[in-house]
Amino acid sequence: MTTTTTRLILMCLFFTAVLLSAGCTGEEQSFAEQAATEFRSETSGYEDRVEFRFIPNTDEAATYSVTHTIERDVSWGTTIETREDVRYENISRSNPIEIVVPREDPSDGAAIEIEIRNTAGVVLHQSRTSVAPATPVPTPP
Repeated sequence: MTTTTTRLILMCLFFTAVLLSAGCTGEEQSFAEQAATEFRSETSGYEDRVEFRFIPNTDEAATYSVTHTIERDVSWGTTIETREDVRYENISRSNPIEIVVPREDPSDGAAIEIEIRNTAGVVLHQSRTSVAPATPVPTPP
C-alpha cells in the first residue's frame, strides 16, 4: 500500500513539474518575442496634412493596439481627436501604423501622443511628436 501511494505521489509531482515547466518556458519565449519589437517614428508635413508613421523593427506582420491623442495648434494644445485601443492588423516594416491629420491651413501645427501595445497588452512604444508650421523664409528683394 505504501509503495502504491508513493508511486501516485511521485507521478503527480512529475506531471505537475512537467506542466509548470512547459508553461514557464512558453511564457518566457513569447515575452522575449513581444519585447523585441520596437518602433521608430517618422513625420511628414504637407500643406494639407501631417502624416505620422510608426514603424516596427520587424518584417513579420502583427496586430497592435493603439491609444492616441491628436492636438492642433500645438502651443495651445487643442485636442481634436482621442482614440483608445484601436486595433491595427498586419502591421510590419513595409506596412506601418499611419495616422493622417488634415490641416485646415498650412500654418496649422499638429501633435500626437501615442501608446502602442502588443496583443498581450505589453507597451512597446510611447511618444509625443509635434510638427510646427513652417516658418516662411524671406526672399531678398
